[in-house]
Amino acid sequence: MNLSFRTLLPFLFVLVLLIGVTIGLRLSPASTGKPALFATAEGSRLEEILGYIDYNYVDTLNTDALMRSLVKEYLDRDEVIEDIFKRLDPHSGYIPAINLQSETESLQGNFEGIGIEFNIIRDTILVVSPISGGPSESLGIRSGDRIVEVGDSVVAGVGISEDQVRNLLRGPKGTTVKIAVRRNGDKELLPFKIVRDQIPLYSLDVAYMVDERIGYLKLNRFSATTVEEFGAALDKLKGQGMKSLILDLRGNPGGYLIAATRLTDELLAGKKMIVYTEGKTARREEFMSGNQGRFEQGDIVLLIDEGSASASEIVAGALQDHKRAAVVGRRSFGKGLVQEIFSLNDSSAIRLTVARYYTPNGRCIQRPYDNGVDAYYEEYEERLEAIGQEGGAGEASKPDYGILPNYVIPLDTTEDRKAFYRLYNSGQLQRFAYDLYGRDQARIQAYASVSAYQQDYAISPEQWDRFVNRVAASNLLPDAAQRTRIRPWIETAIKAQVARQAWKNEGFYPVFHGIDPDFQKAYDLLRSGEARNLIK
Repeated sequence: MNLSFRTLLPFLFVLVLLIGVTIGLRLSPASTGKPALFATAEGSRLEEILGYIDYNYVDTLNTDALMRSLVKEYLDRDEVIEDIFKRLDPHSGYIPAINLQSETESLQGNFEGIGIEFNIIRDTILVVSPISGGPSESLGIRSGDRIVEVGDSVVAGVGISEDQVRNLLRGPKGTTVKIAVRRNGDKELLPFKIVRDQIPLYSLDVAYMVDERIGYLKLNRFSATTVEEFGAALDKLKGQGMKSLILDLRGNPGGYLIAATRLTDELLAGKKMIVYTEGKTARREEFMSGNQGRFEQGDIVLLIDEGSASASEIVAGALQDHKRAAVVGRRSFGKGLVQEIFSLNDSSAIRLTVARYYTPNGRCIQRPYDNGVDAYYEEYEERLEAIGQEGGAGEASKPDYGILPNYVIPLDTTEDRKAFYRLYNSGQLQRFAYDLYGRDQARIQAYASVSAYQQDYAISPEQWDRFVNRVAASNLLPDAAQRTRIRPWIETAIKAQVARQAWKNEGFYPVFHGIDPDFQKAYDLLRSGEARNLIK
């Protein structure tokens, strides 16, 4: 009798679970007749998750396969939850209660800490990027740095969690934390002493006038404050005479859908479709323009690349479909899914895809994810590698996802350009610029404006020799002929980093854009009037 019961237990479990999911969350565990497993908080959490997925998820699932997976692993419920979300799309996931605040804080408010975005890769804390305006950026911490020590403790190769990293690096404003990072090209660890500060989470990196008619505006995300920042920047530029705009969404991963639609409304005249969303159970919802926008006339070039995703693609798709802007750059990421966060009773939550979004012409730009989450990101990495090898010239022939620009700018994959970026990404150039600013601060601060600095300040022969000697040990510039060819790029990049110390982003971008080929093409298209021809 006992043997027969054990044999039937998995099938009984499936049956009871199916009934529980069908009923939903209206009944308490005690009233559903569930086995003891589901009379626990863990069982209730699983039931909540499955209930939300069953009703709200954008795709129709093979529920039987999902249940079989759950039965197989039901004694280890954390693995069950992980398995459930592996069967969904790459942007759905489980959020433990301890991580819920950090999940949303990048899109609202601010926090106190050292100001970095990070991931844990192969048991190492990898700096994804320093947050603009934060103390880490001002000290020269760079994307790609690997944090090896915090205080007196080694944090690499010890199984540290994201929550432990946050606890170590965040803290009250004014307190100090010491870290040591390993950087490509440097044999020794680089020490930094960082004073924690209030970390601003601005959407706007910079807005400035390129010339007397053309303005430039760069956004890094779509957050709760984006539309207000964007509107204020437009007003400032228009007050300085702006007639045409370069809107830079390169590397912008997205954010709030409503921020994207409200921002687009600032640029579209009349009542027009911006985007619509629709899911399996989510009714079609249309987002229209109609408010009086701040910049409804005047030419626009919108810069995107493979890092532009989600809300960035909503803006690009709407402006492209309505022929309001010439989209320039490289094909965007391809994220056409809409997520909502559903809170669970144990204070954790799930981020669940509930709908797809479509551009005004009905395009869904989502990249396929039929082969699973791992394959989804592997395909993206392969695409990045291919762009680097092909220079992006074959972008138009890629599968139909993402936003394909009206004008594709291939990557410059010459050996000279690769050598420059290897040097730039090593961080040695930035550190030299910080030292140079310290030595030359009085002279630099004497300039009345960024434009005066840009025109008159030059790296002296003695400073150039000092830089070459500094990087000699890293073997980053071994070829003298190549070093001579790329010297103008290097000197411009050093000048840009020095300007960042004096004027923050308002100093950095105007100088660095002198060696930014995407920016240069956007500027040329506007100045020549060719941007208008791209969208006729």
